[in-house]
Amino acid sequence: MPEQASADSLSDQTRELAPVLLDHTRDAVVLHDADQRIASWNRGAEQMFGHSRHVAIGRRFEDLMGPTAALPEDAHRQLAERGEWSGVLECIDAQGQVVTVERRCTLLDRGGGQGRLVLSVDSDITEQRRAEKEIVLLNNLLEQRIRSRTAQLQESNEDLRGLAYSLAHDLRAPLSSVDVFTAQLEHRLADRLDEKSRHYLRRVRAGVRLMSELTEGLLALANLSSAPLLHHSVDLSALAQSTVDRLRERDPGRQVTVVIEETPRARGDVRLLTDLMENLLGNAWKFTSGTPGARIEFGGERGPGGTWRYCVRDNGAGFDPAYAYKLFNPFQRLHTAAEFEGTGIGLAMVRKIVSRHHGSIWAESRPGGGAAFRFTLGDRGAAPAGPTPA
Repeated sequence: MPEQASADSLSDQTRELAPVLLDHTRDAVVLHDADQRIASWNRGAEQMFGHSRHVAIGRRFEDLMGPTAALPEDAHRQLAERGEWSGVLECIDAQGQVVTVERRCTLLDRGGGQGRLVLSVDSDITEQRRAEKEIVLLNNLLEQRIRSRTAQLQESNEDLRGLAYSLAHDLRAPLSSVDVFTAQLEHRLADRLDEKSRHYLRRVRAGVRLMSELTEGLLALANLSSAPLLHHSVDLSALAQSTVDRLRERDPGRQVTVVIEETPRARGDVRLLTDLMENLLGNAWKFTSGTPGARIEFGGERGPGGTWRYCVRDNGAGFDPAYAYKLFNPFQRLHTAAEFEGTGIGLAMVRKIVSRHHGSIWAESRPGGGAAFRFTLGDRGAAPAGPTPA
C-alpha cells in the first residue's frame, strides 16, 4: 500500500539521520554494554572528553577515563530493576582534567537474544559545580567575617556600656556633693545674697539636679542591656491601668480621659514591661498637659502574621514626623525644656526594652495632632475584648 511504503521510507530516513542528529548534540551520547564497554561514541563525547571514536570504542569507561567515570553498584541495580538511572560522576579527560558530568542511563533491549545495551547521556556540569563550590566558599567566608565583625561590635558595645556605667556611677557622688554644698551656701548666706546671686545658685542647683537625672537615666539604660530577663505571662492592660492610677495620684488636678482595652497577654519581664508602660503612658500624660479634653488610649490590633501590635495613643502636642528618627536615641528631644521637662532617656529605654523582647517600635504623629506609639513583643495573643474606661 502507498501509505505503508511512505511510512517505511520515513522510518529508513530517520534511521539514517539518527547518527547525524546525535553528532549535533553537545551532550556526550554513548552506547555501552553491561560491562561498560563502549560500543558507540558521538561527536559530543569526543569534544567533552578529548578522545576520538577509534580510541574510545571497545574500551571500558574506567579504563578510558578513570575509575570514578564508571557506573557505581547502585546504578547497575537500578538499571536492572527500573531500566534507568541518573547521577553525577567525575571523568578524567584526555588532558588529565576532571570533567564533572550528570549522567542519565537507559537500558535498551536489542531483542532477538542479542542482549542489552545501555544508552548513557552525559551533560557537562563542571563549571556549574565549580561555581557552586565557589559560592559555598564565599558564603562560608562571609559568615566568618560576619561572626568576627559581630563579636567585635559586641565587644565594643560591652566596652561602651561599661564606660557609660562607670561614668554615671562615678558622677553620682560629686554631683550629690555639689547639690548639698550649694544648698548650704544658699541657706547660710541667705541674708547676704542679692536676688541675682540667689538666682545663680538656683540655676546651679537646677543644673545639678538635671545632671543627676541624666546620670540615673544613663545608669538605667546601661543596666537594661545586661539585666537578665525573667519571662512570665504579663497582662499589659493591667500594667497600663496601674500606671495610670499612679499618674492620677501624682497629679490629682489633671482631668484626662483614659481608655484601656483588654489586650492579649504578652510574655516578657514584668519589671521591664512595667518600665515600658510607665515611659509611654508617662509621655502621653506629659504631652497632653496643655491639651483641652486630654485623652489617652491603650489598645492594639493584629498585624500581618497574627502578631499583636500594642498601641499607646494621645491627642497631645505631637511632633514633626520628619524628626521621628531621633525619638528613640538617648538625650534626643523634639521639644524644648521650657515646653516639656525631661531628659530624653525614656524613649531610648523603651526601644531597648522592646528590642530585648525581640519586638519593634515606631511612632506616628503630626504637630498638634497627638502621637501614637505602636510596638510588638514577638508574641501572639488571643482576640481582644472591649474597651474599659479608666
